[in-house]
Amino acid sequence: MKEFLEIKMGGWTATPRLPFILSGNAVCMATPSYSLLLGLIGCCLGRMVTKEETGIGFHYQFDTIAKDLETRQRLVFDGKKIKDHAKGSDAYSREFHIQPKLTLWLDRLDWEKHFHFPIGTPSLGRSQDILEIQKKSIRKVLAKQIETAEISGCLLPFEQGVQAGGQLVQLAEAYEENDGIGKGRKATNSRIFMAIPFDSKSKITYRHLYETENGQTFYFHKWD
Repeated sequence: MKEFLEIKMGGWTATPRLPFILSGNAVCMATPSYSLLLGLIGCCLGRMVTKEETGIGFHYQFDTIAKDLETRQRLVFDGKKIKDHAKGSDAYSREFHIQPKLTLWLDRLDWEKHFHFPIGTPSLGRSQDILEIQKKSIRKVLAKQIETAEISGCLLPFEQGVQAGGQLVQLAEAYEENDGIGKGRKATNSRIFMAIPFDSKSKITYRHLYETENGQTFYFHKWD
């Protein structure tokens, strides 16, 4: 048996963006990415959290997908400074999830206090996609490792032979900050993942599968 810290969150909206979509429309992934979840955890701790500090298991679901039309201001760099684009603003369509629910499993039991009293305001996607941490559901749970489990609402590294229905997407597992303020960040270990929707349960045999005492099964991601 292994002990995990279980945290449940919920909100009104979430925007786990699908990367590399440059058509002018913002499209959502079926689940958040691990880099997004690291950022969410870091927001609660009030600092950067690196991939070496924790593994992550999660289950994500939502009620439905909605769309909104937004205006954005186009900018251009003239070689010296960034300024407004001559063509002005434009409109684009943005997808978002309604009534998202997120359960996290972490192997950092010592971080429990940071979720009871988060330093920052956790959000799932954009700054307005605020999540509420359900204080009564922050708890330590025991789980046993199993070989086969029925899972959904998670992000699985894609491998041949995995019989599951989901959305294939290439993602960076995490990001590292470059030295110095304002010098950007770099992606680490880009690979193909399968985002398995919450309503597409799949029974698979895979590594790092766990089952809690109340029968909840999940995949626990480690940065190997």
